[in-house]
Amino acid sequence: MRSLRTRVGLLLLATSMIAASGAAFAEQVTLNFLTAEKDETVAPVIAGFEKLHPDIKVVHTTVPFDSMNATIEARVGGQDSSIDVFLVDSPRVPAMANRGYLMNLNEFRDAADKVSNDVAMGVVSWKGDMYALPLWTSTQLMYYNKDLLDKAGIPYPGAKEEDRLTYDQVVDLAKKAQAAGAKFGFLPEQIDRYYQLQPLFESIGGGSGLTGPDNLTPDITNPKWIEAAEFYSSLFKDGIAPRGVPNDQMSSVFTSGDVAFYIGGPWQFRPFNAAEGLKYGVAPVPYFKGGKPVVPTDSWAVGISPYAAHPDEAKKFVEYMSINPEGALLSVANNPIPPTNEEAYKTYIDGIAALNPDVGPAAKEIMTYELAKNSVSRPRSIGYVAFEEIMNRAFSDIRNGADVTTTLQQAQDQLNSTLARIQ
Repeated sequence: MRSLRTRVGLLLLATSMIAASGAAFAEQVTLNFLTAEKDETVAPVIAGFEKLHPDIKVVHTTVPFDSMNATIEARVGGQDSSIDVFLVDSPRVPAMANRGYLMNLNEFRDAADKVSNDVAMGVVSWKGDMYALPLWTSTQLMYYNKDLLDKAGIPYPGAKEEDRLTYDQVVDLAKKAQAAGAKFGFLPEQIDRYYQLQPLFESIGGGSGLTGPDNLTPDITNPKWIEAAEFYSSLFKDGIAPRGVPNDQMSSVFTSGDVAFYIGGPWQFRPFNAAEGLKYGVAPVPYFKGGKPVVPTDSWAVGISPYAAHPDEAKKFVEYMSINPEGALLSVANNPIPPTNEEAYKTYIDGIAALNPDVGPAAKEIMTYELAKNSVSRPRSIGYVAFEEIMNRAFSDIRNGADVTTTLQQAQDQLNSTLARIQ
């Protein structure tokens, strides 16, 4: 017979083993989620997911937008398992998939296809495989300052498709507003980024800037590209738009009441509504006479690292954010950008319409027809990242007074060299 001490020891050992087993069973899995968004933007969708999955905790890490690509290159490219899920700028999907930075998500194709349109599905696929799930899309509107237009005697632009102004008409009105006291007449929000400026070149008929097999041949020196770039240059040369103001401060120029016309995304509704004394309206983005209406689109998709420490839990999270309409809607609760989930979009756009009785109905009308008819994605290419970086530098140079033809030719030469190595 075992001694009392032995039996007590065995009992204590068994108890400790049961307790340890229970603790392991109850332990949460931690998912690491990397974005370029503020904590408050992703907090609602994280809270909704954790409520459904109390055994999974999502930890959010944010980095500046301009550092996002470098962070993914360093950490996922280095096979670091500390990132499970991350947001992917849609046109970067081909390059990231080509480099092995994204897990194949073909298992979600059928489910995603049922809730997202063809444009949203197309930008997350590469060579027949799906590497991210659609999350958000985007469009643009032309905001105008009612007080500045009233002061200049300018009628408010209409919101219907047939009311769309040409770029030349807007510039003429902008100059009239400046003559009546507006500091600036007309400016884009992302003042030297390809996303915002692509519509200039597409509307005039110059193309996206990339052609050929797999969009690896630059085409930014054709006559239409030069004409559109000259128009862009003239906005700053003539003082219609400001030099020296960075992208992230551009919206404050409008909220301060200094700009007559401003092209920006629907994410500006909240700060514009909150700006004291700002009275504004919305109209469709202009187009070039003889060309076609074009607005930029796409936004962040959501992907999984091939080296994720918790791939099964990561799949549950991305499915909730993208395919589940509840999660898709929560993902834009604190960031009014359109979700690609079509069921969630219906609730989202009605919410936009209710934001401001004066602006909401017009915004709903404009956004709905722009997304359906006039949205153009950025070019699909494994060389897009390099293309965007080179073009953004060229746009910045042009904004600051560099010669248009010379700058575009230098960018073309640089792109020829860079994209040839990628091929």
